[in-house]
Amino acid sequence: MKKFFNFIITFVFVIYVGFFVYLFTYSKTDNFKPNVVINNKKIYLEIADTQEKQYNGLSFNKKLCSNCGMLFIFNNDSKKAFVMRNMNFSLDIIFIGKDNKIIKIYKNLKPEGNKPKNIYESYGKYVLEVNGGFSDKYKLNIGEKVYLNLTNK
Repeated sequence: MKKFFNFIITFVFVIYVGFFVYLFTYSKTDNFKPNVVINNKKIYLEIADTQEKQYNGLSFNKKLCSNCGMLFIFNNDSKKAFVMRNMNFSLDIIFIGKDNKIIKIYKNLKPEGNKPKNIYESYGKYVLEVNGGFSDKYKLNIGEKVYLNLTNK
């Protein structure tokens, strides 16, 4: 009986330690999602850092979760142009400078199909797309600091 009791205690201890090792490892690697924080609101990101991803953006997506967005990363702070091609929902488009401050916000842009007529331009090293109305809901303003968390440290 004593051997059985020791076995149970050892087994429970090993499971307990293994569980915490798993949680610690998982939280440091697999669970990390790139994000930005603006005005104390965390936005989880899909990254558009290639020409193909930047051209397609969120086109054809059915929806975007309420605290999600797409961050376009460019090599420089030059003028960028965006359209609402093949979108299924409204967006706010936020241009962010190399100093990580908001330069321009276009709000509640409506989808335009496959031949968009409107062009939304500004300068920026980063461009963040979020659901339409997000900027007003969280009171985002030009000049506001954007905290980028793009790598797991």
